[in-house]
Amino acid sequence: MSATQREAPAVEPPTDVPALSDGVTGRALRALRLPLFALPATALVFGAPAAWLAAAGASWLVVAVPTIAALAFVIAFLLTAHLYGTWLRPAARLLAAQPWRRAAVTVFRPARGRTPLLVAEPDGTRHALVAAALPWAVQQVFARTGRVWLVGPDAGGWVALRSSGLALPLGAARVTTADVAAGYEVEVAQPAPVRAPVAAADAVVSRLIAGPRRRSRTELIAPTVLLVFAGVVIADLLGRDFAGELLELTLLVLLATLLLTGLLACRVRKVRYWAKVDRMLGVGGWTPVPATLAESAVGGGPRTVTAQAVVAGRTVPVTLPRASQALRANVAGTGKLWVAGVPAPGAEAVAGLPGYPYLNLARFGS
Repeated sequence: MSATQREAPAVEPPTDVPALSDGVTGRALRALRLPLFALPATALVFGAPAAWLAAAGASWLVVAVPTIAALAFVIAFLLTAHLYGTWLRPAARLLAAQPWRRAAVTVFRPARGRTPLLVAEPDGTRHALVAAALPWAVQQVFARTGRVWLVGPDAGGWVALRSSGLALPLGAARVTTADVAAGYEVEVAQPAPVRAPVAAADAVVSRLIAGPRRRSRTELIAPTVLLVFAGVVIADLLGRDFAGELLELTLLVLLATLLLTGLLACRVRKVRYWAKVDRMLGVGGWTPVPATLAESAVGGGPRTVTAQAVVAGRTVPVTLPRASQALRANVAGTGKLWVAGVPAPGAEAVAGLPGYPYLNLARFGS
């Protein structure tokens, strides 16, 4: 790694074909559409039994569980539709008709969940845009690299955006008449992520794992308390005479206890996972490893993918469980797999891309 290097090589979208011809863009657009179909269907799966149980005169406790689940999926659908529903139709038309165009971008501090952007194309054309739901990590990538790829705007002012290194076409962005340059620019938290002394000091990565790591610990509280309560109830019921409704209540409590035990085991496993990731990120800085992704994984393929990497002068197999599309695209496009620390044959490491918001475990073969 060069001492003056600031950015890791990252895959860029093609600019000579319609944007939707790029497999990464197509899969990303389908992933954004999926919740608009899956969430209502899932709400119906829970809502139909809830309605049937209510009509059959089941107790409120039995009816409440599927009802709450159905309402949660309905709310998730409404939020998703609000953020992306109106943007997806014009975005699909734009992406099918036009190629990505590279431009310079300046990012300004968000206000009320909307991020102002000033985009300047090579021919001098400038676009003042407002992007909804643009995550902090993506703001950092735009601000740090100063580059963006766009398609549009269309007659309605809609624009699709994409960054190097990321797979998603980002929206919903729209042209605005407001003077976005009057605001304050976003401050770059870390100008040179590849130079972080340890991968855990990468500003984007540290913020990426902070939330899930904290939630994994706090999520232990509720099932633990409920499990203790269930244990007290079971102890009390076992001291009584079983008959009629009391037997039904005991069986229901036992079933709930088993479910809570399984939930707690999953939560403990999640805590251990994030503790392991945190520990692995602290073993050293980002290291680029020459790697070739299996051909079956480049076009989407299975969730767990394999690659061949050169480690300590040897070519060894690498397994990437649940590899994200962005990670696959970057390994395939750059021939590099970035890992925290110096990998060794037979060891496990955290893989990602310096300054970008995704991580993955990498298991190196012997």
